[in-house]
Amino acid sequence: MLRERYAHQIGGLRDDLLRMGSMVEQALLRALKALDHWDTAMAAQVISDDSRIDEVWRSLEERTIMLLATQQPIVASDLRLCTVVTAIAGELERIGDYANAIARRVRSATKRPALLPPPPQIQEMAELTLQMVHTSLEAFLHQDVDLAHSLTASDERVDELEDRLRAEIIANAKRDPDCFEAAIDMIDVVHALERSADRATNIGERVIYLVTSSIETIN
Repeated sequence: MLRERYAHQIGGLRDDLLRMGSMVEQALLRALKALDHWDTAMAAQVISDDSRIDEVWRSLEERTIMLLATQQPIVASDLRLCTVVTAIAGELERIGDYANAIARRVRSATKRPALLPPPPQIQEMAELTLQMVHTSLEAFLHQDVDLAHSLTASDERVDELEDRLRAEIIANAKRDPDCFEAAIDMIDVVHALERSADRATNIGERVIYLVTSSIETIN
């Protein structure tokens, strides 16, 4: 009976982590849609929903600590799962923060006298970042090491796009000083996307550790 309850708790941690991942994916998607359309209502929703992501994160951490404290002895594979769940939840919480930051930039940008339209390549960067977050969660769901490794190529492309976009945005700001503050907003958006992509690769590394017990750097 106790082991059944233990198995149920372990499964609950896994399920709630995936639920948190879905919430974070939606937050990032909505933040990017808000940016695309300068939609302040959608941006406000992302900002409001961030507290729900934080609540799930705190709950996962508390339940994992309680499980480790009360279920002894615990097998090595479950111990890895518990530590990985906590680590991935932390990475997802940070991606949620980056979505929140993008939404806040949208809200502040619309109050400025001049808007700087997102450069075309920011769409590719946004799609890649969203794909990486989704892929990292799929890798966790299926414990797929190859899928986790596939994040490396995408991360390299995101880094390339960040460098190009940063240079382009700065060049535009130099040509039109009235757009300087708007350029700062856009640079912060690009940075948030790059950091989200890095967090996705961190999740991939945790998946590799979960499956293989090996610590590996993929970004």
